[in-house]
Amino acid sequence: MRVLRETAFVNFQEIISQLETAKESRINFYFVTEEQNQEIYALLVHVMGYMDKLYLVEVIFTVLKELLMNANKANAKRDYFTRENLDIQNAGDYAKGMSRFQENIIMKWNEQLDRLDGGNYYISLLMKVEGKSIHFAVENNAPITKEELARINRRIEVAKNYNDLSDAFTDVSDSTESAGLGLVLIQLLLKNSGIGSEKFKIFTNDKITRATLSVPEVTTPVEIQTDLKTKLLNEIDGLPPLPHSLTKIIQLCNNPDSDLHMISQEIEKNPALSADLLKLSNSAFFANRSQVSSILQAVKVVGLKNLRNLLYVSGVRKIMDGQYGKMMDVWDHSSRCSYYARYLATENNHTNKIADIIAVSALLHDIGKFLLLSVDRGFFKKIETYQRGVDSGNSTLLEEMAIGLSHPQLGALLAEKWEFPMDLRVAIEYHHKPFLAPAELRDLVEVIYMANMMADYHEQKKGFYAIDKILLAKFNLDNIDVFSAAVNKIELLFKKSNE
Repeated sequence: MRVLRETAFVNFQEIISQLETAKESRINFYFVTEEQNQEIYALLVHVMGYMDKLYLVEVIFTVLKELLMNANKANAKRDYFTRENLDIQNAGDYAKGMSRFQENIIMKWNEQLDRLDGGNYYISLLMKVEGKSIHFAVENNAPITKEELARINRRIEVAKNYNDLSDAFTDVSDSTESAGLGLVLIQLLLKNSGIGSEKFKIFTNDKITRATLSVPEVTTPVEIQTDLKTKLLNEIDGLPPLPHSLTKIIQLCNNPDSDLHMISQEIEKNPALSADLLKLSNSAFFANRSQVSSILQAVKVVGLKNLRNLLYVSGVRKIMDGQYGKMMDVWDHSSRCSYYARYLATENNHTNKIADIIAVSALLHDIGKFLLLSVDRGFFKKIETYQRGVDSGNSTLLEEMAIGLSHPQLGALLAEKWEFPMDLRVAIEYHHKPFLAPAELRDLVEVIYMANMMADYHEQKKGFYAIDKILLAKFNLDNIDVFSAAVNKIELLFKKSNE
């Protein structure tokens, strides 16, 4: 059996070829690392794209990642029991071993790869296509004990009592071997995604444990209804429109026959907007030999599209700060993301195509967070803390499972309410899922995604292996040292720009 070590990678084309011929594809590991999880995510984008089910990538990855981690822990546990001369099937030995499991294994997790690499335990990820259905399995050669099986069944039963993840956050407290949310999360994801919790099964005998997931041809997602979702939708309805003084200038910008003098005169009536426009026109992104000092000159330098975008930012900031106070943590992250996005667009020769929208898209990508933080800051922070620093999949999936809406979806609803142009709406809605964006705007969304992930990496919210490997390669950042150096370089430039 060929087993992948930490440095081995998946051959995407070989696996797709196997699936096309209805053969079972098997990838074997000694220990599944975060780097290999990153590979698996990229593989799923290929596989689910082939199955025309890209919309299920995040759900499937989250389920498989949880199962692979459980298999890692099960193998590490058995290796530990063997080293300690404990019989895992003996109740007394099991209790003795588990009393020290957290301290000796979980707290020393980085050591487990070296212990298990090349050893007797393996983990397999299996995939097979039948017609328009696809089947997954995670298998390891560590049979489940009666106590472990009882714990698993209890968690699955508990999950049946929940309609959304918010209840589980406060209710599930079993931390014997993990956070206790894993199996509950799997059941909720499968139920709410339309796959169906009955499509998930666990089998064990005296040699192996296998968890299986069958994704049917047709899935009908369940619309999650929560009090928080209702409150958020009502909040959107209650927000005011963009200020009339700004929409008047936006209309002038959208009119090809507009007179620049008329537009300049309207801007001059708004001192704050005038100051922002002059600052933008004199920034490094608009290379001018002389200082721009008049509004008319600034409009000519920046251009009507960039001016229009600046107006959207100004309007949103005025409304959000007025309604919810100055949430500087969101704005600071967004400003960093905007600068990073501008830099990436320039470095990757996207300037001519998307420079007009790139900075404002990045600046407004998280406007949905204002609503989440204002309506229930405590709960949103719980989700953020649960994910913080973890090389996990898409954190917005937890928002969807807990609330019924994610912050990108909320942002898209706000963009629709305020009649943003389509490119800006798409950037806001898909900045966590660029592979779902319309093809004609995917380049734009990919830049926003990468800039956001780089900003999250700098802010220690996300690790390198949480980032889409395919897009890292597209931006020539698919080496952790190269990526880290790029983030450090852009961050220094960002700080200098704010001095």
